[in-house]
Amino acid sequence: MSDGDGSAVAAAGDEGDGLEVVARGREGALERLKKALAAREAPMPTLEGYPLRKAQKILALAGIDPSRVRLRVSEHPQERGAVVRQRPRAGAKVDLEDEGQKVELTVADRSIVGYLPQIFQRSDLSGRSFVRDFLWIVQHLQFQIDEKLENLDHYFDAHECPEEFLAYLASWVALTLEPGWPEAKRRSLIKKAVELYHLRGTPRGLRVYLRIFTGVDPVIIENAWPFEGFVVGVSSTVGVDTVLTHLVNRAHTFVVHVPLPIDDVDLETIRRIHRIIEQEKPVHTDYYLTFAEPTDDGDDADTGITVGVTSTIGVDTWIKGDPDDEAFDPLGGEGSMAPADED
Repeated sequence: MSDGDGSAVAAAGDEGDGLEVVARGREGALERLKKALAAREAPMPTLEGYPLRKAQKILALAGIDPSRVRLRVSEHPQERGAVVRQRPRAGAKVDLEDEGQKVELTVADRSIVGYLPQIFQRSDLSGRSFVRDFLWIVQHLQFQIDEKLENLDHYFDAHECPEEFLAYLASWVALTLEPGWPEAKRRSLIKKAVELYHLRGTPRGLRVYLRIFTGVDPVIIENAWPFEGFVVGVSSTVGVDTVLTHLVNRAHTFVVHVPLPIDDVDLETIRRIHRIIEQEKPVHTDYYLTFAEPTDDGDDADTGITVGVTSTIGVDTWIKGDPDDEAFDPLGGEGSMAPADED
């Protein structure tokens, strides 16, 4: 075969490999798309036969927002308020992020036309009754009101009430909620509000409050202060071991240590922690807030030469050359030095 033919075959082979790589790339992208879609989908739980309130809890545990539920009322022999039909069906995939995909629940009820005189219960030749159909419209509107009244006790539970009811429930215990707090933390704080009032002004009460907000258990050290005061030659560097502040009595001071790396805490969170401490501490006390030291990965280590500190070549100081050249360590006992060229 001539060189020209060989080149043609090689080119064809290269082209085939390229198509194969493109095909594999498309398959990989398709698999990643399938995994991403599967991560945001959840199977529809079985709701038929459960009371409406319990069905809503099951949906919330499955990750489906209860606001996506659309209710329908239908005459059925089952107990009033029981789910008799659901759409999507049990086991079907539900997109957790698609707010447009609704969950339709049909709830059993009985028409109130049965409470009217017999003449109003008559049907026409087609089996329809205008009075019954009209009253169903009224029952659809009234059903959600009746559901709230029948489950009124859930509105007084911080873990059960709707989110929009939290602020009103917090006002019952004279608690002001931060608007930016996550919902779960606000519910836990309302639940423990009365307990925190009994512990207010104590280290335990402050620790419980901070644990709810930060998610970690803080350390509170009483009668402590991080600065020893201005002593010439001992602690006299302003901004390092000495700060300018008012007179501090150690008998009325404490240190709050939050075991979170300072790099992981934003400025707004620090401000909220300060507001919590100011709100819960005794008014005559002073405090100092500390966080965990940032993790040092060693990338920003100081490798410069400091006379008397890091200045011994081969021990704590190295002369760095071209990164591409192989380094030679004369104290390592390995390798060899090439002799100098002689003219």
